[in-house]
Amino acid sequence: MNKTIVGIVALFFVSWLVIYGFKGQFGSDSGGAWQEDITWSETDITKEQLASVGKPVYIFFSTEWCTYCRKMKTETFTDPDIQNNLSNKFVSLYINPETSGTVRFSGEEMSYKDLTKKLGVTGYPTSAFYSDAGELIGVQPGYLDTENLKQLTDYIGDGYYKDKTFQEFLSASNGGTLP
Repeated sequence: MNKTIVGIVALFFVSWLVIYGFKGQFGSDSGGAWQEDITWSETDITKEQLASVGKPVYIFFSTEWCTYCRKMKTETFTDPDIQNNLSNKFVSLYINPETSGTVRFSGEEMSYKDLTKKLGVTGYPTSAFYSDAGELIGVQPGYLDTENLKQLTDYIGDGYYKDKTFQEFLSASNGGTLP
């Protein structure tokens, strides 16, 4: 009888731990410092609005189940330099293709999943960069740590992509001189 009670209590405790104890690690991504400390724009933006803002566009494609997406949210996006770059140098958009409903992007209404397909994203996380005119600058699939995303956001956000390759930018910023 005592073994049965101990077994039930142990099972209850393990179940409680699985359901509630790991919730912060595997729960929903709706909220948190990564969303609060970066100015994320609505996806209902036209090319004309982008041109009037005069900033390039950063789009972060992510799902809730993606381990490396969570890692970018909890590590990369919580860095003050990244928050500053994405909030001040870019129009930053967050796209979860599993979000229900429709989105208006460049005047066309579609689902988040269809938008993700239209922009050619096939894996998560993915970071995409567009000029203020809505032209693709580049797409970087996979996890970006703080240093790599900082280099990319400096390169694109400060306009170096217009007349330097990324390798030239890195060489100049690591000992050379940048104008």
